[in-house]
Amino acid sequence: MAEVLITLGIIGIVAAMTLPSLIGKWQEKQWKVAYKKAYSSISQAFLRMQANEEFLDISDLTPNDSGVSGNDNCGENFKIVSNYFNAVKKCFDNNGCECFECAKGQAGIGTAPDYLGGGNNRYAFIDYSGMSWFLYSNREWPIIVDVNGFKAPNKLGKDRFVMKFAVNNSASMYIESANTIQPWDDIIEKQRWCPEGNCFYSSWLLE
Repeated sequence: MAEVLITLGIIGIVAAMTLPSLIGKWQEKQWKVAYKKAYSSISQAFLRMQANEEFLDISDLTPNDSGVSGNDNCGENFKIVSNYFNAVKKCFDNNGCECFECAKGQAGIGTAPDYLGGGNNRYAFIDYSGMSWFLYSNREWPIIVDVNGFKAPNKLGKDRFVMKFAVNNSASMYIESANTIQPWDDIIEKQRWCPEGNCFYSSWLLE
């Protein structure tokens, strides 16, 4: 009996040491698959938007009342592209946090953990699969998708991914006529768009 208990104890210790790593890898795989699905969905939606000639020029960056440069058409384009999703909820009326976890989620605002407590004034929507889509600023184009919806961890590079309107993978910031959705570049070092490091925004789509 003592030998059996010792063996069970050893098994328990080994399991306790290996399970977190296995669970982490399983979660990462799930997020990676979901990210590919999200990117495919918004790319297809954008192509339909483009075919219907609905994309609005975002090249003219003008300052708002606070002196921050941007273009209101960024927000309008985000609204238009949402029409090509089977959105179950749209939050375009100062209620962005009803569609996107703001209080406990990273969104590229400031420095880590950069929780977006005042995010209600941003545009967001939830698609049929439960993914949350969020526009960093109604006048700037970084689009963030949380493939896990409101569920944790709500972290950039984990279950949250960043993308933008672009022209054939051009590095241009804001353009007159975008023709593609481009993922953010991979970020390895900890910084604004990757507070915990190792965010594979581009390479995960190629795997």
